[in-house]
Amino acid sequence: MGKNKEKSFQSIVTIDNYNHRSYIFKSDVMRPLEKLQFKSHNYYTTFIANKDLIIAPLSISRNIEDEDVPGALEDKAYDELGLDPATEYLFQYQEIAGDGEGRVFQVFILERVRYEELFENLRQTIKYVDLIVPAPLLYQSLYDRNLLENKKVHCFLYFTHYDTTLTFYRNGEYLYSKSVQYSLKQIYDRYCEIAGKTVDEKQFFRIFQKEGVKTTHLEFQQNLSKLFNEIFITINDIVIYTKRAYKVDVIDVMYIGSELGPISGVDEYAQNYLGLYSRPFLFDFKVKSDEWYVDQYHYMLADTAKRYLEDPESIVNFTQNPRPPVFYKRASGQFILSLIAGILLASAYPVYYLVGSYILDLKNYQLTKEEKQLDTEVSKYKAILGKKKAEMKHLDSQIAQLKRIYEGKERTLISVYNKKVNYRLKSNQLAALAEELSKYGLNSDEMMSHNDRFAVSLIANSDRNITSLVKDVTNKYASEIKRIDIEHISADENSSLYRGVLKVDFK
Repeated sequence: MGKNKEKSFQSIVTIDNYNHRSYIFKSDVMRPLEKLQFKSHNYYTTFIANKDLIIAPLSISRNIEDEDVPGALEDKAYDELGLDPATEYLFQYQEIAGDGEGRVFQVFILERVRYEELFENLRQTIKYVDLIVPAPLLYQSLYDRNLLENKKVHCFLYFTHYDTTLTFYRNGEYLYSKSVQYSLKQIYDRYCEIAGKTVDEKQFFRIFQKEGVKTTHLEFQQNLSKLFNEIFITINDIVIYTKRAYKVDVIDVMYIGSELGPISGVDEYAQNYLGLYSRPFLFDFKVKSDEWYVDQYHYMLADTAKRYLEDPESIVNFTQNPRPPVFYKRASGQFILSLIAGILLASAYPVYYLVGSYILDLKNYQLTKEEKQLDTEVSKYKAILGKKKAEMKHLDSQIAQLKRIYEGKERTLISVYNKKVNYRLKSNQLAALAEELSKYGLNSDEMMSHNDRFAVSLIANSDRNITSLVKDVTNKYASEIKRIDIEHISADENSSLYRGVLKVDFK
């Protein structure tokens, strides 16, 4: 139960079922509740007085599994605490630090019959009680709020009409508590015994609340002095026992208070009879209220409830009438949900196919409708494509024609360019050939040319001169000659000369 759970409640209702007083706590404001009634957004908490509880530390073996701990503690409680086997008890416990090898638990025990007597009226009025805390554990809130230092030993003496309790805490944890047989009601009865007469109860508590032990009424003061001597002699016995049994060397501070408010003059009794420094049990809980004083138990109850909402494992809870969980967590809710789930599962198979059939019909209808629309679109785009293809065919024809024109013009331009730029004068070519002929002592009786091709009829004294010419021209004009050839060299029968036709193709 975390913050989300806490936020689901708007207010905390604190109930003192002994005095039948209730307060509602909301937004750091505490106000009395005239009529107790159930509201789902309220969180209800009360306490069990120390006098109704049996509280004792019990040790069990560490070998006992967690699920077996409750049973083991109950068995040990019956054995060691002398519980009546014929009586039904309610058990609650919390683990505490121990010195031995076993696990130590603080066990809180309440008779079932007493529980019914205490809270039957609440079951009739509000039905559910969310949290019922042992009263001695309420003081833990003082340490949680950092109102007290958790590294000391503190003693709390608190007077109420139904019980007066002496509670000890060490290092911020509950140690021991004992009810003193001097509740406010018993104090009044004992006062009447000492006075030897019946005193008006309202007047008695009005004076006691206003002036405490040191009252200006002489007779009242004398009788109260005797009475509180008795009370603190009894308290001293409890303090001595606690120190010895729990190895307490020093009690740092004793806080004394009551449901009526601080008790004036009682600090001297604590000093004289107990040797303890005492302070009024009055703490600043940062809570607003229109009343001059609110029983401190209600402040501590509200703080304890908030802590329980944050961490349920941190507080002992005796409630036997918790509010039911949300619907889906109840056994009946789970049964109904299971029944509904079973019906849904049983009908799921036929419903699946029925729904599937309707879905398919709807899908077919949608697809048919879409098909008609697509057919129209297809026809439209086919017509567009046909038109585009005709346009492309016409354009291809035009492109081919233009290409032919372009290529013709390109050839003409290339020819013109070559004539103008690359054209070689035949006279230059003839001069070059004539120079080579002269170099090798060759003569020519005939020369012909066509474009860049020359045919020269050679006359030489030796065929070697002709071959040397061919080699020399080939090497010297390789970059300018496309082809050079001499088809045949023959000796002239009528003379000692050699003849051949040299063919040269210039690039």
